[in-house]
Amino acid sequence: MIKLLHVQSSPNLTSSVTRELSLEFIDRWKASHPATVVETLDLVRDPVPHWGPEAIKGFMTPEHQRTPAGQAAVDLSDKLIQQVEDAKILVIGCPMYNMSIPTQLKSWIDHLTRAGRTFKFTGQGQYKGLLWNKKAFVILARGGDYSHPPANAADFQEPLLRANLGLIGIGDVTFIRAEGQRLKEAPAYVAKAREVIGWIAG
Repeated sequence: MIKLLHVQSSPNLTSSVTRELSLEFIDRWKASHPATVVETLDLVRDPVPHWGPEAIKGFMTPEHQRTPAGQAAVDLSDKLIQQVEDAKILVIGCPMYNMSIPTQLKSWIDHLTRAGRTFKFTGQGQYKGLLWNKKAFVILARGGDYSHPPANAADFQEPLLRANLGLIGIGDVTFIRAEGQRLKEAPAYVAKAREVIGWIAG
């Protein structure tokens, strides 16, 4: 059995390219890997609270000294981390918003990223991720084409996700990009993404 965690982050519930393509990826993956069990985490329909003072204090306070709100934040973080720990494969749908990622996805990442729990410091400016042996497929969509200079200098979506996943130990990441969704070539970009999904997922 293979556990796959499917994370949706697009606030667009009606015509999202990342929602559509990630569902296609899941369908193809399940067809070629029938032993896969899929768990879906929709960060828009079931949002994760943004970090606040109680969450920060909760993470930094011994258990017996936490406030109820701080303990609740830790409990939520533990639950989200456990979902990732249980999964062998992650599929993340992520549109570009303001050159970066949706706030819903950033909140999820913040709750996953805990020193001593999902990564540890090993020296000045050095760290080691603690969530090992996982593979992530990230399906991106963006309004423009950020695949080449000079536009790629304004792409803070893919580098941010690669760095954050790498921080917690998920370094094996494949990005599938649907560029140019506000351009007339949008259908061709989506077709190319579908072709890549076919190669990868089977």
